[in-house]
Amino acid sequence: MAFWSSQTLKIKLPTLITPCDPKNIKQASYELGIGSEIYITKDHKNSNSQHTKRTLKKKEPFVIPPGQFAFLLTLETVKVPKNAIAFISMKAGVKFKGLINVSGFHVDPGFEGKLLFSVYNAGPSPIHLEHGKRCFLIWYANLDLNPNDPTQLEDSEFRKEPGFISIPTEVLNQISTDPIYSLQALTSEFIKIDNKYDSVLWWIAGVKWFIGIVVAGFIALIPLIYSDWDDIADYYSAINKLVEEQHRQTSIEADLNTLKKNHSKLFTNESRDDLKPK
Repeated sequence: MAFWSSQTLKIKLPTLITPCDPKNIKQASYELGIGSEIYITKDHKNSNSQHTKRTLKKKEPFVIPPGQFAFLLTLETVKVPKNAIAFISMKAGVKFKGLINVSGFHVDPGFEGKLLFSVYNAGPSPIHLEHGKRCFLIWYANLDLNPNDPTQLEDSEFRKEPGFISIPTEVLNQISTDPIYSLQALTSEFIKIDNKYDSVLWWIAGVKWFIGIVVAGFIALIPLIYSDWDDIADYYSAINKLVEEQHRQTSIEADLNTLKKNHSKLFTNESRDDLKPK
């Protein structure tokens, strides 16, 4: 298998890539652009973000948020001969921002159509792109088949299904509507949880500090309470004596009233005169 040189690409690509601009042939590869149809998963931090395909105008910008997945259709229609194979990748400048290709790295022999790149923003920041931006690379290589031998081409396995002309709906339906998180997004969530945990620890420490002050104050009051205990005991004893004296007086008055009731004559004036000596 031999890769096609830039000179070979300039000769063959005008019949294989549409539209084809020789200026995009660099370092034995061709730079492909972003087409008019894209799809980006919903950004969980943006309530206005939607799960839907978008049709871009010429040079229209768009953003892939951190931790989100996107389908990007190429601007060009690509054809791969049956006796060749192609390889695809992202350009280094976009890779360094955190955008990675997760859709595969080769194009089958016999493929014809637009290429559909599945990309994921694994970086910490939004990635700004636009319609027509040269983000993708494609290389061609020959297979060890004789193009002049029809039997070899018939026996070889090559792609018979048509390529993409738009982003298929069935592909979009397979994508989960749940938020997709990058490592950076997960790190941010862990930091939030850690901050909440620290806040709870500070609250618990404050409660312990308050309880400690209350207990210390109570302990400090105990000697003061016990220092006056003798006076309190004397006061309590005096109160008991007064109560007992009151009970005694009440009992005497009750006995006196009973005596008056049973021997009333003893308490009349006549009875007193009889008792006087004559």
